[in-house]
Amino acid sequence: MRPSFTALLLALAISISLQAQEAGRSDSYIESNWGVAIVNPNSGVGFPGTSVLAGGRHFISSHGFVEAQGGLALPSILTAKLGGGKKWDSGWSLSTGIRVFPLHGYLQTGVPTSRCNRDLSERKQRRLARKGKTAADIKCSEWVFSLEISMLGLKEWVPSIKGSLTDAEYEDRWVDPSFYSYGLITVGHRWLF
Repeated sequence: MRPSFTALLLALAISISLQAQEAGRSDSYIESNWGVAIVNPNSGVGFPGTSVLAGGRHFISSHGFVEAQGGLALPSILTAKLGGGKKWDSGWSLSTGIRVFPLHGYLQTGVPTSRCNRDLSERKQRRLARKGKTAADIKCSEWVFSLEISMLGLKEWVPSIKGSLTDAEYEDRWVDPSFYSYGLITVGHRWLF
């Protein structure tokens, strides 16, 4: 990936994040993911991976948000994502964006756990009140599922995307930014605070 493109993405994320902080609430989280990267689409060969990320979701409206996260990953060492989406009153969320490294586009959904249920018994409410807290102080968590595709994978689905480049030239251009991955499937757990 070109340094100027990375700088543009970073500047955009910071700008959106600062605007979002002024417009509404924000959630911070720690997320752990496990997944499989498709490294050979013809044979269906996959390679396992994992990551631990710190991130934040900033609401730009009552339901719309932007998010950024980054952290450690295996086998790529580092990873980061920038995106945006919507969170419904039920707690479910849907977002899309770009994984900066390895370079992939993603679609992700968040499914709240029962721990986020705010319907508390009177006994639990009294216990919280004695500590000077309310139901809003209970830490939530959610499951996250994502499907991702790299430029290598996109060429498999849309062969005309490579333009005038030969297959070898196209793959030479995109193999390093996508870290040999055609696509990723991940499952993770996010702890909000």
